[in-house]
Amino acid sequence: MSTASTGCSDEKNPKVMKKPKSDIDPVGIIGLGLLGRGIATCLLSRGFSVRAYELSARHARAAVDHIASALQEVVRRKLVPRSSVKGWRERFSLVSFPEGFGDCPFVIESVREDLKLKRGIFRQLESAMQPRAVIASNTSSIPISVLQKGRRHPSRFIGMHWGEPAEILRYLEIIPGKQTSAETVSTTRTLGEACGKEPSTLNVDIRGFVSNRMMYAMMREAFYLVESGVADLETVDRSFRNDIGWWATLAGPFRWMDLTGIPAYATVAEGLFPKLSNAKSVSRVMRDVANSGANGVSNAKGFYKYSKAGAREWERVWVDFTYDIAALVGKYERRVKL
Repeated sequence: MSTASTGCSDEKNPKVMKKPKSDIDPVGIIGLGLLGRGIATCLLSRGFSVRAYELSARHARAAVDHIASALQEVVRRKLVPRSSVKGWRERFSLVSFPEGFGDCPFVIESVREDLKLKRGIFRQLESAMQPRAVIASNTSSIPISVLQKGRRHPSRFIGMHWGEPAEILRYLEIIPGKQTSAETVSTTRTLGEACGKEPSTLNVDIRGFVSNRMMYAMMREAFYLVESGVADLETVDRSFRNDIGWWATLAGPFRWMDLTGIPAYATVAEGLFPKLSNAKSVSRVMRDVANSGANGVSNAKGFYKYSKAGAREWERVWVDFTYDIAALVGKYERRVKL
């Protein structure tokens, strides 16, 4: 396999033939946390077989229950036909690590953002998997070139950044490292598209990738506005929700400037850019909340106060909203290319 120093897509590399979907089955998943269980649901809803490993037996049981419920929901919401979900329990299995992944042509690692932990997993996977099998990391920010460093077959390592809920969102970022092969990129795109995603393939391996870099820049400014007393967090949320949140599903920042007049943005940027926060440390508000043990709605403790019932309702509302957004996107993409 030839390697590519920067990311590439199938369109840029026509000599690389896409693998059929059947050649990427079964897919392995390591870690059945919030994103891992969503990835499993997505794969199963699209007809794939899934081999999964979860260190905690209790978390594994909870994940299987979640997958069963989520699959019922994607059918009820008509995201996939019932036939796609049929027989999913026969296509899903919990396996030992790393032996259970020996015959998987594609494995997705989805554990916490811990470089040492991920490297240990990769080392064991390489001892069990075939040399041409793809190993993808669902990392949120670690450069793939760092993850593939020191590996026996670095060309088969790639970033595959999913969004939550993974079974509903079209979002997927594909991040090749410096040594990732064009064939690995092509295979990863094939899998993403077979899962109903609209993959974004990066040209350069950069920490945080695209969406997280933009999101964290926004979060940094949000914390600055609260800490400097400009507005409280409810007000910041309200302004964001009723402006950027109103148009961002239809248009990205460049399309939005096309729609609303480019020169005005250049004028505003000239005066505003020097005033934006350039803080290089985690904000005090964020650190205090994180250190308090808050985990958001999952433990009913976050930037906002929640009752247990209120937190559960927010989780349900988020899922319902995401399905509605998916339907809205489908309505308008028939008129323009989003």
